[in-house]
Amino acid sequence: MFTKTFFSAIAASVLFVASASAICPGYKFGIAQSGGQMNGNNGVWQVYDNSCNVVHQETGQKPCNGGVFDCNSAQTTFTGLHLNNVNYACSPDTNADSCNGQAIQVCCH
Repeated sequence: MFTKTFFSAIAASVLFVASASAICPGYKFGIAQSGGQMNGNNGVWQVYDNSCNVVHQETGQKPCNGGVFDCNSAQTTFTGLHLNNVNYACSPDTNADSCNGQAIQVCCH
């Protein structure tokens, strides 16, 4: 009885781990744009943790000028995130998912 229960518990935990996914596998955060353009109209950019919780939100016309985000020279892609006195490097990742219907544009670690 113990052996059967033990192996069932192991099988269930392996299945759970295999089915769990992060919005940015191997990264701490993902950034999604929910409106506007980075160098144009007002927009909202949200930083999500891997459980799709919003941990920071930036609103405005140019998020690259607010001190939270670093961007490429054309100001079209986030390259860095400064959150809670920690600097994270950001880059696009083909494995990125979405949160609350918003596609993750870059992942940060």
